[in-house]
Amino acid sequence: MRALLLLVPPAIVAAYLVWAGFKYTRMISNIFLSLVYKPAFEPPVSAAGEKITILNSSDEEIEALYHGRRGAKKLAVFCHESGAGKESWEKYAYFLPDAGFSVLSFDFKPRGGESEKNSLSQWPTEEDVERLVTVIRWAKKAGRPDASIVLFGVSNGADIAFAASFRDPAVKAVVADGLFSMKEIFRDYIRKWAPILVRPNLFGERYPSWVVNVFTELGFWYSQKRSHRLFVDIERYLTRGHVPLLMIHGEKDDYVPAGHQSFLEKMNRRGSAAVPRVVVPEAGHNQAVVLGREIYEKKVRDFLSAL
Repeated sequence: MRALLLLVPPAIVAAYLVWAGFKYTRMISNIFLSLVYKPAFEPPVSAAGEKITILNSSDEEIEALYHGRRGAKKLAVFCHESGAGKESWEKYAYFLPDAGFSVLSFDFKPRGGESEKNSLSQWPTEEDVERLVTVIRWAKKAGRPDASIVLFGVSNGADIAFAASFRDPAVKAVVADGLFSMKEIFRDYIRKWAPILVRPNLFGERYPSWVVNVFTELGFWYSQKRSHRLFVDIERYLTRGHVPLLMIHGEKDDYVPAGHQSFLEKMNRRGSAAVPRVVVPEAGHNQAVVLGREIYEKKVRDFLSAL
């Protein structure tokens, strides 16, 4: 009887942990999946480039713009941010043609596909990565097979570009403006909401890192399960050896704040040499090219010329 009584407290604790894990994993994921990124609408300056259509293996159309010579030795594939389209390449990469690059920019969402204004459009998916890989392979067949290809991505496009750089050896470098980790955003929300929502609150205002990490992994897994999508785990890619990478951020980015940016640097050091970084003063998310146009252009040009 005494032995049975001794087992009761551990059983209660175990039952509570299972219940809490299930409840708060769902709660965190619901908050995360309900987030909607609403960038300010900016009509495209122009639609420079030849309009082309690329077909994937399912005969799905990928609409794109090609600016430059088809047989160019240097090609930049532009990956737009959430809420934008292929025409936005000129806002960020306007100087690349003068640097000797042809530019290929494409739409991530297929014609007639889901709206960019839904609550999941800001999160990079492995489906997006495969779409980019299809574009890269088309570019190699339509142009020079020995062409040097660089990927230029903004926000979720930066995550997608970096992930795709591991899929094709033709990719020589990645320019990542606004790179972020979905898991680190998860951690930020857990740190913010756990002290308010969790009852009983066993850890006060500062939750241990191991608790935050456990619920981040559970939340990330559950969000994929619920949405039926595989999201890009940028941390997994940063810890592996990779092609040259240039990270660009805004000093006052509230989407990828300073702590998040430092975290990305630390993650990268585990798998590769330190990467060059550009932090533009006073700039918010995706504003580096607007508020630091000269330094933005110079740093990207210098990075690409050193390849």
